[in-house]
Amino acid sequence: MEYKQKQNMQITGFLPALISIIIFISISIIWDISTGFYVLGSIMLFYSLLILYSFYRTRNWGSLLSTIYMIVYGSLLLSIAPNVIIGERIYFSTSSIVLLIATILIFDCLLYLNFKRKLKWRGKEILELAAMNVEEAKNNFTERPLPTGIVNFSRKHLEDFARFFQKRLLGLCYFEESRIVFMPLKYKNEYFALFNPNYNYHEKTWVTINNNGKVSVNISKADYLDYKEDLDFEQLCNSLNDLMIEFINLHIDGREIRIIDKLDNLRINVFT
Repeated sequence: MEYKQKQNMQITGFLPALISIIIFISISIIWDISTGFYVLGSIMLFYSLLILYSFYRTRNWGSLLSTIYMIVYGSLLLSIAPNVIIGERIYFSTSSIVLLIATILIFDCLLYLNFKRKLKWRGKEILELAAMNVEEAKNNFTERPLPTGIVNFSRKHLEDFARFFQKRLLGLCYFEESRIVFMPLKYKNEYFALFNPNYNYHEKTWVTINNNGKVSVNISKADYLDYKEDLDFEQLCNSLNDLMIEFINLHIDGREIRIIDKLDNLRINVFT
């Protein structure tokens, strides 16, 4: 199908691995390869803490499995570090063999989940769906939230949907006293949004519903420019409003699978 957004590959998901490799090679050259393995194993354990926080934030079970993977993989590296000597065969103790098998099995599970889009942030799909029937319009963007209507959802319904929204990685939510903010999250923004306690979500793309049912939509300039063509801004905001309301109604009706089907059916690359 013809996508309305640019399908650029994002490397942010690979940055931790690239940084780890650079540190490992540098430490191995400066000191020795055994020390490199010690440092790399420690880095994996540190990453496990960050991913555990991601699980705490979203309750996505893929994040929990990723945390376990990092702990097991880091422990494997630390267990073999004393026995790594260039030119000699690595000695694997019984515990190292168990850790190696567990690492391979969990890694395979993560690959499968990634292939099934269970580990992917779905903001790009949400914005693609929102733009599907929006017409082109030149010089139409405005950097301001747009009021888009009034709904009749209870605060509890919105909070329940917000938990689903985060758990299935549609994006992140912010629970304010007078409203709930639903922010679709795309790759390249995930680390800043997850780990920055002062993250300025006000300038990002979001749909907010206040306690009186008033809905407002904001499309960030970066997300607007990510479309291949200039789109009618008001139509786009209203379309995102309609999409979010549809998702909330599907969730209330217990048909969340229809939400995921809509996103999956776009077949957008898992690395975009």
